[in-house]
Amino acid sequence: MESGFASASAITDQRQKIEQYKLILSTVIASSDITQAKKFIDHILSDDVPLVVSRQLLQTFAQELGRLEPEAQKEIGHFILNQIQPRVVSFEEQIYMFS
Repeated sequence: MESGFASASAITDQRQKIEQYKLILSTVIASSDITQAKKFIDHILSDDVPLVVSRQLLQTFAQELGRLEPEAQKEIGHFILNQIQPRVVSFEEQIYMFS
């Protein structure tokens, strides 16, 4: 997954970058692996990913979250809310989706 993050981060075209991250996200969701989901969230909220891309990916993640088991949804939702709390102003709309 780390190599996927590195290659997605290196893409300069914003649309291509988002599409690459969406491919990674689909793999994460399909695996139902909470640890991978948390790593994905940590990465997209890092300084390596532009804010506009992070917002788009969080919205996509919120839409896909329903495909996971209820307990996984809850754990990941809480994790996301905790991770974006320090930057709450930047992610107001996305916070609403996870609340």
